[in-house]
Amino acid sequence: MLVRAIVSLVLCATLGASSGCRVRKQPPPYAAGAGPTPELLLGVAAPQVKAMTVPDAKVIANRVLRGNLAFLAQAPARFRGSVQISGNELVTLAFHEEGYALRYKLDAYPTGFYHGPPSPCAVEALLGVAISEEGLVAAVLGGAPVIAAPHEVLQQGWDRKDGVEKLVIANASFVEELRFDLVGSDWQFVGARLWQRNADKSKGKKLWSLDHEDLHRVGSAMLPERTAIRAPGKRRDNLVVIVYRDRDLDPEFAKTTDDGGATTDGGATTDGGATGWDDDGGWEGDDEGGWEGEEPAKPGDAPPPSAATPGSGSTTTGGAPPSVADASVTPPVAEQPGARTKAATAPTPAKAPPKLPPVFRIDDKGLKDRGDLCR
Repeated sequence: MLVRAIVSLVLCATLGASSGCRVRKQPPPYAAGAGPTPELLLGVAAPQVKAMTVPDAKVIANRVLRGNLAFLAQAPARFRGSVQISGNELVTLAFHEEGYALRYKLDAYPTGFYHGPPSPCAVEALLGVAISEEGLVAAVLGGAPVIAAPHEVLQQGWDRKDGVEKLVIANASFVEELRFDLVGSDWQFVGARLWQRNADKSKGKKLWSLDHEDLHRVGSAMLPERTAIRAPGKRRDNLVVIVYRDRDLDPEFAKTTDDGGATTDGGATTDGGATGWDDDGGWEGDDEGGWEGEEPAKPGDAPPPSAATPGSGSTTTGGAPPSVADASVTPPVAEQPGARTKAATAPTPAKAPPKLPPVFRIDDKGLKDRGDLCR
């Protein structure tokens, strides 16, 4: 009887209401009318840090397929990540404000190098979940993939069954539920659900759910040990889980100069080492499970270029601001009696856009150029 009681308690704790167990409802952690405001919660949903290097993580797809993951991310929408098994590259994706590039060696699409303008379909090729570029970056930086403004608040309140504060917002296209937990004295974002919005403003098809699990302090931020992303599938939900093993919250590539550009040494550290993306040491061998479409490394295939050695396809965005000496200058007007002299003026040079750190660029490395996957 004791064993049966213990098993029942474990099943109830694991399965909850779906198993028919009576779940103890949790009261709100605040007095009536003293809950957090929508503005406070939306502020909490922002990424915890501006940039991050993760040289060692694990990615698990659909509960059985495992690979090693390393990535770089910078808000609002810069990312480069690669999945390997036992040192063999399976897929590498980079995206930023200029577009995306994808080195693909799995079997859902023909093996090759894909590239084109920014598109969320490139993220779906990596994760199997249709989430936006900004949403993925926000998620891996510890925040929420919040739908685009302007949005309206549809509902807010404490969910006694799930033990979280829920904020439901919507814009013209989507309805999103954001979930928050009170950790100590601070609210923390812990999950989100996204649906399409019907013409009558009701919830439509569910697109995905995201959960940050086992929050703990990393430096000055509260970050999850695991992030789970689910999307509806034919038989059961597609599931991608990222397990973080090591994180650098102050990567060299994100340190900027006074003019907002990249570091003058192109992202290299002052001691000549890599920026945290080390192709020789950034992967941990893992033979557990296997990734669908795995194939042995081919001659000529190399791991992604290191941060200190950008690929040969690299170009620099933007250009130097026009020289004041070359700009047209209005000559001074001759002074007339009783009149003030008109000062010579020159147009203010346009500020160059922030430079894209070379670590976010990848090239084909011998793969067949297959153009734009998302066209």
